[in-house]
Amino acid sequence: MNLRESLVFDIKKKRELSSLDDEFVSELVENYFLKNKKIRNLLENHPRFQKSKDYKIVIKELRKILHEIYGVFQLGNKEKLLETLENKAKKKNKIDNEIIEIHKNILSLHRSTKERLNDYGLIYKKILNNDVKTILDISSGLNPCSFPWMNIKNIEYTATELSGKDCEFLNSYFRIMKKFGLNGKAVKINLLKENNFPKVDVCFLFKVLDTFEGLKRGISKDILKKINCKVLVVSFPTKTLSGKILGKKRLTWFEKIVKNYETFEIENEIFYIVKNRN
Repeated sequence: MNLRESLVFDIKKKRELSSLDDEFVSELVENYFLKNKKIRNLLENHPRFQKSKDYKIVIKELRKILHEIYGVFQLGNKEKLLETLENKAKKKNKIDNEIIEIHKNILSLHRSTKERLNDYGLIYKKILNNDVKTILDISSGLNPCSFPWMNIKNIEYTATELSGKDCEFLNSYFRIMKKFGLNGKAVKINLLKENNFPKVDVCFLFKVLDTFEGLKRGISKDILKKINCKVLVVSFPTKTLSGKILGKKRLTWFEKIVKNYETFEIENEIFYIVKNRN
């Protein structure tokens, strides 16, 4: 097992990161070493690199990055709730209060969707209308499960995720909800390497770009260039996880690469609506 393979294996020993794909973690390791060439050289020339202090430091730092990207948002077991939803949905002809309550419980298992839960009606009223037929949700998390608040029928919905297991969950959700007009699919995409997206009416990038920009400077431009949509909706947190307020000046870099945008805010999140993109 070479250095990169060993790091991927040991990083994923942490339970909250175990479902991440090896390819994505490997790419993160490579990006880390590009910025820390001295550490890479030390480890590659170490006779027992797994026992070295630097090796343990790399694992700690990369786990911290992955925790911020992925692990911190996972708050519970969603498979059991999905099973409950499936059993209830079989007996329903429309989305009723019982179905909505199960959706609320699912959305509460992801930090971002939990924070957004009381505002989904407002969010979708501002960014969706009856002309929207196709949606792309990049690094979606559990956001597709906010479908009951979209008030749109017969929507074509594509979600992308880092983890194959998360895609499996979303595809099961889409299968259950198809009878209610949600025609969806989830695909695994590593944003650090590939940006092939379908043409859509609306694209969501909720709390995505600043995280990946921190991993690879300039990647936002590459991602945005590949998105073919009429309306782009991008959001950023306005507070850190500890509650510290984030200044809006930090978003100047994003405002320079988009045009014709409007903004609105909910608690802990600012949304940019970018129109006339195609």
